[in-house]
Amino acid sequence: MKFYSYDFVLNQIRQDNWLLAAFLIALLLILGYTAFLAYRDKRDSKYRELVIILGLTLLVSGLSGFESLQANSQANNQYRTSIHFIEKVSENLKVKPNQVYVNTSAETNGALLYVDGQFYRAISGSEPDTYLLEKMDLHSFDLELVEVNQ
Repeated sequence: MKFYSYDFVLNQIRQDNWLLAAFLIALLLILGYTAFLAYRDKRDSKYRELVIILGLTLLVSGLSGFESLQANSQANNQYRTSIHFIEKVSENLKVKPNQVYVNTSAETNGALLYVDGQFYRAISGSEPDTYLLEKMDLHSFDLELVEVNQ
């Protein structure tokens, strides 16, 4: 059974995709330049067609990037919830957050925790910061602690 460290969960928060943003900015600059050329040379249709192709490419890439950004944002919110949960557990058990390991890096309700050789099951309460920790004894388990690769 894999248990993930606090640092591992913290590292799962994805940064914004700067490569896609740079691509969209470059595409927008090229589109602006070709639109200028199309405006200057009104008789030739090659620049108008290029403007249409670049505009559609920019639109599709932008919508794809927006959808990816929304998915990353949703995943990041789950990881932040898990990080907050680990911090609360470590505060209540009076241990450092890096001593708390959780078997899932996104969900907190029903999660199993490994803290200083003890296993706990977390049950979420009705309030956001309330939970019940049930101490467990596991028999015949394969423990694997996953740390951050640096």
